[in-house]
Amino acid sequence: MKRRAWFMVGLGVLLALVYAQLPRPQAETFLQNPNGQALLEVYQRIQQDYLEPLSKEKLDKLLEGAIGGMVQALEDPFTSYSPPQRSTLRQEDLRGEFFGIGATLSAANPDGTGARIEGVMKGLPAQRAGLRAGDVILEVDGEDVTKLPLLDIVAKIRGREGTKVTLKVRREGVPAPLVFELVRERVEIISVSTAKVGDVGYVALETFANFKVEDQLKRAIEELKAQGVKKLIFDLRDNGGGLLDQGCAVASAFLKEGPIVYTRTKNLTRVWCEATGQTLWDGPMVVLVNGNSASASEIVAGALQDYGRAKVIGEKTFGKGVGQTPYTLANGGELTLVTFEWLTPKRRSINKEGITPDIVVKDTRFPTPFSLQGAGAPPGAEIAVTLNGKTVKVKADAEGKFSYAEPQRQRPLPEDRGQAVLDLENDAILKRALEELNR
Repeated sequence: MKRRAWFMVGLGVLLALVYAQLPRPQAETFLQNPNGQALLEVYQRIQQDYLEPLSKEKLDKLLEGAIGGMVQALEDPFTSYSPPQRSTLRQEDLRGEFFGIGATLSAANPDGTGARIEGVMKGLPAQRAGLRAGDVILEVDGEDVTKLPLLDIVAKIRGREGTKVTLKVRREGVPAPLVFELVRERVEIISVSTAKVGDVGYVALETFANFKVEDQLKRAIEELKAQGVKKLIFDLRDNGGGLLDQGCAVASAFLKEGPIVYTRTKNLTRVWCEATGQTLWDGPMVVLVNGNSASASEIVAGALQDYGRAKVIGEKTFGKGVGQTPYTLANGGELTLVTFEWLTPKRRSINKEGITPDIVVKDTRFPTPFSLQGAGAPPGAEIAVTLNGKTVKVKADAEGKFSYAEPQRQRPLPEDRGQAVLDLENDAILKRALEELNR
């Protein structure tokens, strides 16, 4: 009875603390909910009755686990919790330079751990090797990183210029993990690359995660105009998005007037930004997208499509049409919470829907590599598989498991990061875009 009394006293203190920390309506709702009461009771029971004594650090870890569990229960891939001093985005990454592979990463798990590739930068190791947005990183140099904090994984991938790093990734639709060996290079965020085919100009925008996107785009278009370009291909493939204000500025470069994007919160839908009327290009144009075009890329493509300003050509886009707000918590951690969604000028929802192109063409630049995995072979046995006249041999490990993934074809390297390399022979979307503009 005495232990029960002390337990009730301890639980009462916890309830009082919750009531003091939360605004009154939320505190009352929490304390009236049986699950809220149970959460506090579990913590108090563990603290009082668990067999082994628990340190303050362990008790803090229990509470962090409860936070992570709450976020995970939302089942929202874009909401996450980052423990103290493990924020997932640094401002210096938006305008600095470093040595790495040229890929933008986000947390793969709601608790801020793991790494998923959001986008790859053109002309850099990740893009040349064939890594794609959506690939989940399983190992870095043979080490399992699926449970590590995102910034720890970033630190392992970055390193000295010219050194090698090996990534094992899981790709949706591919049965076996894929392995990529890359050499680290200097990464400077240059978002725009250009080329020219006859009187058709080509501008590729690889990311919106750069404060200088608007300036770089303006300079690129002015240079193409000086070269006598009459038509424009605007390539947003593999662009995983970035800064919303840069997306607005880019769309405004091609639109004379009207809303560019709406935002819908729980209680309000409003215009987020409108065209300024100061266009950079008012001639014929098309927009290229693929399944890796996401976020701000979808906002721009959707706006140009809604106004009939440009035909969208390629694959259905990724469907990342929500925005997050970061909240710094009392423990120094950060909650990145989905708080609004983007709508096109015609108020079409992008999230989970994506932008369907006016002309659907499969992206043929990186065919899905042949891969296999199996088990049940004698340990050390050699397995030979023949496909289309080509035979590959793999050796079973000590447990009889085996796997193989065909290496990705490396793309040609541009002489300059601002120079695009066009491959009409292997790029069906680009080829169809030229046909459309030259009709």
